Amino acid sequence: MSEAASTSAVEQGVNRFFGTFEQAQRAIAIENVYGQPIASGETVVVPIASVSQAFGMGGGIGSDGEAGTRDEGVGGGGGGLVRARPIAVAEIDADGVKVHAVVDENRALAVSLAFAAWAVFWTARTLIKIFKPAAN
Repeated sequence: MSEAASTSAVEQGVNRFFGTFEQAQRAIAIENVYGQPIASGETVVVPIASVSQAFGMGGGIGSDGEAGTRDEGVGGGGGGLVRARPIAVAEIDADGVKVHAVVDENRALAVSLAFAAWAVFWTARTLIKIFKPAAN
């Protein structure tokens, strides 16, 4: 009997999940936070990224309610997220190290729009309270 056939569906699911988790761990290695240096003359540029990850897992076993017996219910679930985004570049030359931030224009725009919507909401709410005729 092969090893895969001797393991239960739950064990296979857990093994698959942890295999994926290990792959994600390798994906966020330091080499991916600090990219490969790029040399041009006497200047070296090193890209820098922010890398984060989150994982979750569920499980379960079913029972038919009779003492000492189990039905075939199992369960499962799992999910994960690995995210990397550029945040800066380090420029290294004879004068020293300069770090230049990478500005995410889409994020800045989204924050600006959210703030504008918040300001409009509170302004409109205040004006409605001020100018709303008193109920008789």
